[in-house]
Amino acid sequence: MLLHTLLDPYHLPIAIGVFTFTFLAIIFDLFDKAVVAMAGAILLILLGVLNFDQAIEAINFEIIALLAAMMIIVEIAQQSGFFKELNFKLAKYSKGNPFLIFLFFTLITAFGSAFLDNVTTILIVVPITVALVRGLGYNPFIFVVAEIMFSNIGGAWTLIGDPPNVLVGTEVGISFNSFLVNLSIPIGLSLLLVLLAFYATNWKILRPIHHNLPKLLMSNVLLKKIEYQHKNVKLNKAFIWKVLLILGFTILGFLLQFKLGLPIAVIASAGAFLLMLVVHKKIHVHQVFSTVEWTTLGFFGGLFIIVEGLAKTGILEIFAQWLVTSTSNFNLLILLILWGSGLLSTLINNIPFVTVMIPILFTVVGHFSGHPHADILWWALILGAALGGNGTMIGASANVIGVDLARKDGVKITFLSYLKYSLPITLITLVISSAYLLIWATYF
Repeated sequence: MLLHTLLDPYHLPIAIGVFTFTFLAIIFDLFDKAVVAMAGAILLILLGVLNFDQAIEAINFEIIALLAAMMIIVEIAQQSGFFKELNFKLAKYSKGNPFLIFLFFTLITAFGSAFLDNVTTILIVVPITVALVRGLGYNPFIFVVAEIMFSNIGGAWTLIGDPPNVLVGTEVGISFNSFLVNLSIPIGLSLLLVLLAFYATNWKILRPIHHNLPKLLMSNVLLKKIEYQHKNVKLNKAFIWKVLLILGFTILGFLLQFKLGLPIAVIASAGAFLLMLVVHKKIHVHQVFSTVEWTTLGFFGGLFIIVEGLAKTGILEIFAQWLVTSTSNFNLLILLILWGSGLLSTLINNIPFVTVMIPILFTVVGHFSGHPHADILWWALILGAALGGNGTMIGASANVIGVDLARKDGVKITFLSYLKYSLPITLITLVISSAYLLIWATYF
């Protein structure tokens, strides 16, 4: 029996209608997604689904502040010349081989997302990738799409890797080490199989070039061009070291977040403003702020409000309660939570959904308190939300950021072109997780 009824049937079709229109407008690229999301949010307020205070409360300002702060740090790192130097080193050691470049960047993205967080990693990696890959004469599209997906898979591995993990970990009391121990197998297998899937489906683009004389010649010419340009660039090493030092302290703060007792957004903001103070003579503050992707932040704000409109009608809670109360079979319940969370996280940002699920799942886990593996239900939620977030361009914060950064640099990634890769990858990772959780529940 459902524990919750719709608050106001009049508001339900409005909330569903606004969400559906926003989703379709993003799929078919009818308008800029930030404009659509903010317009939908305002419409919900005008039609009384939410009042202004409720709309403001729905926005996760910690995520917004984190994104803005990391965008500032990345922009200053860009101005220091650090990325140009890194591009030169990567181009030199990879010798322009797309096979090695793809392998390096996807693995760095996965491990960086695990031990920083996936949004921060995407902010750092995507601009470097686009500059390097385009400079070597390749299309960055497949590289950026793969990095987005590897960021979500790698981010699922640790407590700090993905915002939903932070929510569940802090509420339930799951330690950093527990994430590493319990998720290493499904995340490791997912990374391996997804890497093989990308290579298999894009072999013409990613295969080694040492047997392809025309490409090898072209690559050598481009490498010489990059080397010549590098010689003519004067780097301020003191500027670069200051950037790296502050970035290092910021990352250390992320790793020690729970010991420090500070929100991750506060740590990132402290790093951003400390960096601006330290290098203020080398930068133009107005230019730095102008490079922040304000439209992306506006999109997130609008999306949070639209999802809150759905939540206020009670439909998300009803779905969540149905999901976890539809069966008493423990193994089937694991699959329902994993796949239900995964599939819904492809349609709405996984942060609001996990927020709704946590109190409901507490009750369900309590009902199975006598079961030796009741905690597996939390891991099903974590894996479903994180891996399901790969499913569409708006499923997770890292997706939106990665796509927008790529577009800023002239790499067009549409909803449908992203879906072509994301849907099968999401299904692969959810199948791996299903097998792992069922084996764990049955044999261990």
